[in-house]
Amino acid sequence: MYSKIFAGLDGSHWSNLAANAALNIAEKSKDSQLIGCHVYAAELHRTRFEEMEPGLPDQYQEEERLNRLRDTHESLITDGLELISDSYLSELVRLAQGKGIQVGGITPEGRNYSVMLKELKKIQPDLVVLGANGHGYVPESQMGSLCERILINHPSSDLLVLRQTWDFKGKPIVVGIDGSQNSYFSLSKALELARMFNTHVEAIAVYDPFFHGSVFKVISDALPKEQQQRFNFPAQEKLHDEIIDRGLEKLYREGLERASLLATQQGIQLKTEVLAGKVYSQIHHYAQLHNAGLVVLGRWGLHQDPLSLIGSNTHQFARLASTNTLIVTEPDHPIEVPEIQRHQEAELTWTPAAEERLHRIPFFARGMARRSIEEKAREQGKSIVDEDFMKSIGNLMGKR
Repeated sequence: MYSKIFAGLDGSHWSNLAANAALNIAEKSKDSQLIGCHVYAAELHRTRFEEMEPGLPDQYQEEERLNRLRDTHESLITDGLELISDSYLSELVRLAQGKGIQVGGITPEGRNYSVMLKELKKIQPDLVVLGANGHGYVPESQMGSLCERILINHPSSDLLVLRQTWDFKGKPIVVGIDGSQNSYFSLSKALELARMFNTHVEAIAVYDPFFHGSVFKVISDALPKEQQQRFNFPAQEKLHDEIIDRGLEKLYREGLERASLLATQQGIQLKTEVLAGKVYSQIHHYAQLHNAGLVVLGRWGLHQDPLSLIGSNTHQFARLASTNTLIVTEPDHPIEVPEIQRHQEAELTWTPAAEERLHRIPFFARGMARRSIEEKAREQGKSIVDEDFMKSIGNLMGKR
């Protein structure tokens, strides 16, 4: 599955979780190469000692004694940190060789995250494995600074963030689906991992029907009364409640249907569920409730922006999660996702007056509204959508 796996090491509890996961994945990935990395900061300690020299007691300010202190400190820092780095790597190398895994290690010196980013750029691994925290962990920490900086600034590899033991005994892999190419690519990775570790996949889709309602209330309270009447807030709210939100739910269900078809092609039965609420928090709660062994998310979602380093929901989830999380980068080539086979639907005719009412809906919701209105028309056996029909379904288009 992964041909080149990079594991960040620092000897902490989370580092050991990462090393164990990297070993397990490398063992099950054919002809994989495992690279361990520990960055040590000798120069930082050296600079700190120099800054502290003026504050040393008078007896240590003599040049000869100060030079001896400098030499001793230099030896301790340089040799000691190199020895510690080598010890972190040696354990990984020993375990990997015992499993027949091709393994190597690097111990560069410098500022940890900046040096690691440079090494990642040179090595270009398929997968980066990191503990969520390190030696600097405090209970208030959601994610260590090194892990978060790699998460944000290294988009070219998949990133596996460890918070728990790598274990799938009775634990599913949960994957988020939003209908984007990135989410279906994440599903394909989740399915492959499920085969490797003998577990099942649960796909969830989350839509937010509450956001527009809260925004409408804020806007409504802020505008003068005459402007509220002009905008017709009650009608717009009803539009979102009865068409937009319903259409959103259907859209996400269709995304899960396509995900199920993709899994079926690979001989896997997929459990699916649609949830309503804030995306990252709902995925977090679902993973906790179902005791997930891993959550798999695309680095970006359906609304990817060219300037975005990472999708906001993926970023927020990675920081909030108590579950191991795999963040999947963009696919090199589009993934083929099966289309849903439907019976040919009779084409509906829209009258000019009905079209005019449709165009009162904000442009971003117009397509979804059209689909929902046509669905209602077909349910009632109609072949024409006219102004009277629009009024009959609750005057959802608003008034002017």
